[in-house]
Amino acid sequence: MTGMTHTPPPQIIHAFFANTVRRRGGEQALGIIHDGELHWRTWRQVADDATRLAASIQAAGVKPGDRVAHVSENRYEWVVTDLAIHLAAAVHVPIHVTLSGEQIAEQIADCGARIVFVSSEELLAKFVDLLAADAEIWIHDEWTAKPQAVGRPNGKEVDPTALATILYTSGTTGRPRGVMLSRRNLASNAAAVADVHGGGADQTRLCILPLSHIYARTCDLYMWVYRGWRLVLAESRETLTRDCQLAQPTAMSAVPFVYQRIAERIQASAPTDEGAALRDVFGGKMERPSCGGAPLAPHVEAWYAECGLPILPGYGLTETSPVIATSTTDCWRRGSVGRPLPDVEVRIARDGEIVVRGPNVMLGYWQDEAATAEMIRDGWLYTGDLGELDDDGFLYVVGRKKELIVLSTGKKVVPTRVESLLTASPLIEQAAVFGEGRPALVALIVPSASGFAKRESIDEEIKRCLATAAHEEQVRHFSLLDRPFSIERGELTAKMSLCRNVIARNFAAELSATFNSPQRHNEHNERIVNV
Repeated sequence: MTGMTHTPPPQIIHAFFANTVRRRGGEQALGIIHDGELHWRTWRQVADDATRLAASIQAAGVKPGDRVAHVSENRYEWVVTDLAIHLAAAVHVPIHVTLSGEQIAEQIADCGARIVFVSSEELLAKFVDLLAADAEIWIHDEWTAKPQAVGRPNGKEVDPTALATILYTSGTTGRPRGVMLSRRNLASNAAAVADVHGGGADQTRLCILPLSHIYARTCDLYMWVYRGWRLVLAESRETLTRDCQLAQPTAMSAVPFVYQRIAERIQASAPTDEGAALRDVFGGKMERPSCGGAPLAPHVEAWYAECGLPILPGYGLTETSPVIATSTTDCWRRGSVGRPLPDVEVRIARDGEIVVRGPNVMLGYWQDEAATAEMIRDGWLYTGDLGELDDDGFLYVVGRKKELIVLSTGKKVVPTRVESLLTASPLIEQAAVFGEGRPALVALIVPSASGFAKRESIDEEIKRCLATAAHEEQVRHFSLLDRPFSIERGELTAKMSLCRNVIARNFAAELSATFNSPQRHNEHNERIVNV
């Protein structure tokens, strides 16, 4: 008599979810921190809420393929709404709450949403008067009072290649495009990343990034659904340290800024054992601090490794669901973003651009065939990033192809590298460098709180930060700004990347004055930065 063969669930998120609920229904699943207290929902409780909401969505007339917009901060209802939309076979369109009211209304209209979920009346007031579409508004704060449909959604077999979500991403150009990801895109990427990282069943992830961004949605939410781990939603970015003590996470995804600030706080406290202090900050059980969204400064990466808790960088795009490559605890190399996922092919084009194909590559851009054809050619997605693959298959991201600065001397500079060196300083909060067609780089500098108090020290701080940089990477002039770059003004993307053309336009006067600053020289007849 032969044993029963195991048939894996199909590559769609709600099949992963159903499988996990069957296995772990009564166990702790989702933790919510409210007013400093951690409260748990079981897998069965989450499933019951998602099923009821899915039935309500269908009862409201939403059909498979209809778009459902969602404007909300991370909260329990965000997770339930996402799962309910999967169950209803509708298309989830999450929108970043940090956008302006005009931008939110524009994206709701562009996708043709039938329903708009909003977290609160306060957030709704930001854009409700700008809505042109006749969409029905459902508010999370009121959903317990809203009649819920009884029974289960009208489930039909779902095509894994069907559209599952539209994510508006401006990239660094400032022009919003709706990235269309299929059910297979989302499920295959979450499963591949989870399988590469491994880890037993007794894992707890702390989610601190916005779920409206595909990074957190895949690497926190969908990996949790696939593996059946515990997931805790942090109360806010400001409560990270406290939330780590409550959740005692074994894994977390974050952007470099978070890890850099943690390192600075520990170093400033001068503990006798920095490694022990770092582990304490994370709650004592951290095993996998992952990083993405922006380049990780070399000195931050080195410090964490020396403390015995290496950061695990990864690389991807919204257009690739998002992960292309990732580092793991047993496979990482300093300066690299790790190896490509097993089901993802990566090659380097003749001009150095990273090109990708695999089950994670998007369907295309919503109602924009020209942009889709430009991005995907012969089945390969052209990332716009410059990179290198070493002999062991590790990927290194050098910079953005379109952002490469060519000086009048012919030298080429990757601006993100220079900016990461500058923002490694505790005196510099943000930096944007420019210099296309000019003899040398200039920078717009946003000082940190301590930097404002030490403005006269910024000159020497820039020199210190760039001491090991190449000649063409030196900043010859800079201007200090009196406000930070912001998402609301279009100067940053949702993942905090710089939109250089918008910054150049918004700070045209400061940039012009910086370029035209008279050169000064020190006793060695070297040009020095003009404040």
